[in-house]
Amino acid sequence: MSKATAVPIQAERHSFSRFGASPYLATAFLSAALVFLVQPMFAKMATPLLGGAPNVWNVSLVCFQAALLLGYAYAHLLNHFVTSLRRQIAIHTGLLLLAALVLPFQLSTALGDPDPLQPTFWLIGVFAISIAPPFAVISATAPLIQSWYSRSGREDAHDPYHLYAASNVGSVIGLIAYPVLLEPFLPVAAQTMTWTLGYGALAVLLVGSGLLAYRTGNGALPAAPLNAETEQDTSTKARWKQRLWWLTCAFIPSSLLVGATTHIATDIASVPFLWALPLALYISTFIIVFSKKPAISLEASNRLLPIAVAVAFFALPSIISLSLVVSLALNLLALFLAALVGHGVLAEQRPAASRLTEFYLLMSLGGVLGGAFNALLVPVIFTSVFEYPLMLAAVLLIRPGLCWMGQGRTRVWAIAAMAALIGALALRGVSGTDPFMAYRALLILAVVSVVMSSQSRLGPAIAAASAWGIGIIANPLAGGVSDRTFFGVVKVIEQGEHRVLMHGTTAHGAQYIDGPNALRPTTYYAPETPIGEVFAANAEPGRVAVVGLGTGSVACFARPGQDYVYYEIDPLVAQFASDERYFTYLSACTPGSEIILGDGRLSLAAEPEASFNLMLIDAFSSASVPAHLLTREAVDLYLSRVSENGVVVMHVSNKHMNLKALVARIAGDLGIPARYKYFSADPDQPSEYHAQSSQVVVLARTEAAFETFQLDDGWTALVSDGKRPWSDDYSNVIGAMLDKR
Repeated sequence: MSKATAVPIQAERHSFSRFGASPYLATAFLSAALVFLVQPMFAKMATPLLGGAPNVWNVSLVCFQAALLLGYAYAHLLNHFVTSLRRQIAIHTGLLLLAALVLPFQLSTALGDPDPLQPTFWLIGVFAISIAPPFAVISATAPLIQSWYSRSGREDAHDPYHLYAASNVGSVIGLIAYPVLLEPFLPVAAQTMTWTLGYGALAVLLVGSGLLAYRTGNGALPAAPLNAETEQDTSTKARWKQRLWWLTCAFIPSSLLVGATTHIATDIASVPFLWALPLALYISTFIIVFSKKPAISLEASNRLLPIAVAVAFFALPSIISLSLVVSLALNLLALFLAALVGHGVLAEQRPAASRLTEFYLLMSLGGVLGGAFNALLVPVIFTSVFEYPLMLAAVLLIRPGLCWMGQGRTRVWAIAAMAALIGALALRGVSGTDPFMAYRALLILAVVSVVMSSQSRLGPAIAAASAWGIGIIANPLAGGVSDRTFFGVVKVIEQGEHRVLMHGTTAHGAQYIDGPNALRPTTYYAPETPIGEVFAANAEPGRVAVVGLGTGSVACFARPGQDYVYYEIDPLVAQFASDERYFTYLSACTPGSEIILGDGRLSLAAEPEASFNLMLIDAFSSASVPAHLLTREAVDLYLSRVSENGVVVMHVSNKHMNLKALVARIAGDLGIPARYKYFSADPDQPSEYHAQSSQVVVLARTEAAFETFQLDDGWTALVSDGKRPWSDDYSNVIGAMLDKR
């Protein structure tokens, strides 16, 4: 190159150098923020149509991972087959404009209402039609912007991976911003419009960054790594082995993420806001490991992981009683360190910039396979939440720098853990009271073995699996019959005099196994409870709607001339409640009654107005109530479906949210009368399930309706605090949780 041409190019590069890496960082940040802002937004829009089931989030997460994979695949193909940077920019600009045609997005109605028998495929189809195109296009930003940065001519162009850390900062902020900033203050329509504006800003930034890279790098190929010779040697020796290892190290943390989310939602607390916490921690590990100076080294996380896994296994069994906060913290810590190790290994083995898009493609593929394994395959092959402890044990196998079996004491501790498992099996056969203290001692031995055998890969995994087995054997809820669907794990167990229907860790009803009380309604529906009181007072002939079947306890309040209609979204619950081998409320008290499968609100909308005398809304999903059943529009629908003198009974007991206040605000906004009653169970009652404490609200069109049901003085008028009621376009889960305090 002559001096005459070199000077203008250098001067041009100098004129653009004032921008530094800022445009690339801003682009990576904004694209990731948009990617993770839309995930909870889509799940919020879809969850109401599927009964608030936690698996909505898991399947949605897999959909987004698949779209992310599609975006990474496109970026890889574009980078591989189109060497001209200018052409890459032109092609991507065209796709950005084409994908924008579906914005602002909304849930497509092309597939109709969800099928309760195949909700997974409905959800995947709606995602593909509604949001997949723009999401997949902007998902390509992370690998593309790094590839373009490697061609920018900057001094650090050979190592663009620090931009991935910046993009994951955007991911965490986007994920947190939704429940904190968007959901409480903006209706859904405004949320989607805000996202659309962000999409437009990203398109401008992305194209501008590409042009900047072209001008400063003069269309050069990706910069070679400083250790180019070493990289070439390692890539030619075992490239396929390396690819398989990338897949494995991405698969396990991704599967563990979905498993931890399911475990938290099923066995700790089914609070939608908590679904985002595991994902935020998972993403934060990418920020750490891909930073130029990681805050936590791979060596440190590798050393701490067995301890965290051991403590998490100690918290899994029901023989150990821990508070919600402690249990949640221990499980999140284990997930965080496991992801740090898996992603840390990936970061340590990242290839040169020339293979950057291939690396991200395989990393994304591993993530999709891990998530799909949990969300799509696990509900078919497991009847309980086994995938979470399975992956907790598996993550110990990918720790770097260790031999497989270890030596001496390392092996002894693994053998000790297996001996503890055999001892627990032997204790299981002991008649009489379960030896919980012995179980606990054996569990402690297995858990300690996880840490003491941590100088190998296989030893702590064997010890962890033993601890898991001991927890299953010692679990007082073990046994019975269980199965699993999209909507969660449902189990029927026998405890004392009762046969109990469990959904996750929440009892959804119980029945005396035999004797004079066999058809006596129990738990929240016993005659002395508020729900039992209202149903017992319903003497008029007509139709009764029950949204949330449970065991069908209220069936035995039915009188001649009354037609009970049950609405249940989970086919498995309907199957257990209808099977006389387990529960006989339905067959004995309302034989031939109709059970309508599907979301209760959608099903009620198809009913004629004023067609019921009494309606019960009790649609629990473990410990939560689907938010769409507590909106102004939902309550207005309920009231329109009851007669002039009919009432709507809403069960508002909840561990985490103040549902009473939510219903009071809706009643105040609609200008309808409401009554509230809290029932405290007698501590000296015959059994735990005889009658349980509950909070209940009764709504009606007029005050006269309350006289028809003869509500006693224990019912008080429910008055709104004047705050904004929930609507189909607005809900604030965090606010409802804070109101509970």
